[in-house]
Amino acid sequence: MRLSTVLNQLSRPARRTLDHQRSSWTSLWRQPVSMAMRMPWPVFFLAMTLIYLVEVLIFALAFQLDAGHVEAEGAMGLPASGIFALQNLFSASFQSARVNSPYTLGLAAGQRIVGILTTAMVTGLFFLRFTQVDSPLRFSRQLCLSCWPGGHLSCRFVTTDPSYWLKVSYTMALFLDEEIEPGLWQRRVHPLPLLNPSTPQLHVTAVLTHPLTPESPLVQLGLDAITRASGALMVLVEGSDEVTGSSLLQVHHYRIEDILQGRTFADLVSIDSRGRRHVNLDALHRTVPIT
Repeated sequence: MRLSTVLNQLSRPARRTLDHQRSSWTSLWRQPVSMAMRMPWPVFFLAMTLIYLVEVLIFALAFQLDAGHVEAEGAMGLPASGIFALQNLFSASFQSARVNSPYTLGLAAGQRIVGILTTAMVTGLFFLRFTQVDSPLRFSRQLCLSCWPGGHLSCRFVTTDPSYWLKVSYTMALFLDEEIEPGLWQRRVHPLPLLNPSTPQLHVTAVLTHPLTPESPLVQLGLDAITRASGALMVLVEGSDEVTGSSLLQVHHYRIEDILQGRTFADLVSIDSRGRRHVNLDALHRTVPIT
């Protein structure tokens, strides 16, 4: 599969739903922990509740196979096996219930073990949910190319998170599909050096700029050749959260068609009548022609 096909599959749905181009939680069913981390909170609570309900149902059916040796009073029309399975899972005693056969005793012990493991897993997932740092950056829809050649290629991003990212590094790279021999394609990655590859502290917004010097892969290859080679640009921002120290990483992809020539980004910062500076996040995608 060629690079352009992969990037189109990743980027097109993201433009409709997520500005930060992350995979939707519904597509992560093979990675249950990642899926749980990205679920909306109501869905997460529902999923955790269903885990317990399924366990109660499974063990209630297992106890029902030897219902004669499960002594408990039913409630609300529920069988004694269901009442015992519920009490045993949560180590709770709502009413008198006991088992008196080797099968039901072994099953009850197994359910206790499963219950402990389930509670540990759910507790861990809740801990991860509460401690995770999720501050997706919003990237500009286009890149701005001031002039060709000798100009600069820029993109920018913003975040509404009031905290800071520390020890932040930026990376921009060009991806190409090259036919190294007839019928054999190889993906090549060309780093694009930035004027500002890192910063000790990031807050609200930043502009990443690649100078179009004679050494630039964009200049050496040419935009037409890059387009024919299914070229794409990737921007990576990496840092750590100032409060928790957690690692932060975000990736965004651009197509060559996203480059606007002869334009630059409009200023995001304005000054009010009191001399205070304000950042207009709604102007993220706004560009102006270069005069």
